Amino acid sequence: MRPVFASTKQAATFALLLLLLLAAPGLSGMRLLPHQQQTYYSEGIQWGNFPWLQQFVFDETNDIDIALVGSSQMIYGIDTPYVQQKLDEQLGRKTVVRTVAWMGGGMDTLFYTTRALLAHRHVKTLVFFDEITAPKPDEINLLANYYYGDVVWMPRNLLDLSEPNWPRVPGAESSPPANPATYERWRSANPAEQLGCMNAHLGFAWRELNTNFTPYVPQTGATPAEVLVFPRTPAANWVCSNWPPPLGQAFFARQLGLLAQQQGCRLVALHKPVFADRTARVVVEAHNWPALMQAEVCLMGIPEAQLFAGLSESEVELLYWNANHFNENGQVYFTRLITPPLVQYYESHVVH
Repeated sequence: MRPVFASTKQAATFALLLLLLLAAPGLSGMRLLPHQQQTYYSEGIQWGNFPWLQQFVFDETNDIDIALVGSSQMIYGIDTPYVQQKLDEQLGRKTVVRTVAWMGGGMDTLFYTTRALLAHRHVKTLVFFDEITAPKPDEINLLANYYYGDVVWMPRNLLDLSEPNWPRVPGAESSPPANPATYERWRSANPAEQLGCMNAHLGFAWRELNTNFTPYVPQTGATPAEVLVFPRTPAANWVCSNWPPPLGQAFFARQLGLLAQQQGCRLVALHKPVFADRTARVVVEAHNWPALMQAEVCLMGIPEAQLFAGLSESEVELLYWNANHFNENGQVYFTRLITPPLVQYYESHVVH
């Protein structure tokens, strides 16, 4: 069997290169990292609608009345133009509502994205959702994952310093051109024109995308008055998971609460219904958000049993494109119920 290296010098060179690669995150420092805006430009739609995130975070400069921030359930769960329309009507002026969301959960992503948003725009109310509902790896594994990510991405980060993702030439538009393929996979309208949300025209499936979409308007007795708003609603209607979050996630949750307080931003934790909880008679939330974030947090949601009252399992499936995400049917239905209490909260808690 031939030796891996032809000489000791060759082996030493390989070892040195490997050492430099593993040490790159520490050697580079923050000053050698590309601007955060470049990160948004470089991501594909499989990780979130980042081309539109950079527009909402970096390009636009006016105040945001309501920012809907969180994982992919926020992208598909809320009809953002409808919320803005109803807020316009209630306040009698032009308002700004944006969905700033991505694929995957985690308080670290939620904190860093929100921090970038608040650094460039004043947000009056931040409605957030975090989908972490089960224990994650211990803190050692969490730190190892961060380090692994730094090592893997460092060559790309260093390349971005010499060849930015966008814009390529001075004077070019700051926003990358829209690519229909990035949202047509989900049979959705352009998220940039939908203020950041996607209205998926997909049917229910457990794994692969089901393009057989059937328009459906559920006939239930659910009304906006049944939306629970805590602390106004008795605590008995809310159930929180009894497992402690990883230390790192708890840290970022507290940092988000502190950041919101410093920026004068109201916090609303929105409960998003999932197919598995379709018979739940109480709102089952991942965490006690006010205690975890050490901040004033309004909790808002509706028990799935009330949301889907009178619907068969097959009818509930018509509202989802998979077990965790609404299609356009579910998005429209849920948004019509949640918007009135959300607008009422904004009007009564935000100084205009």
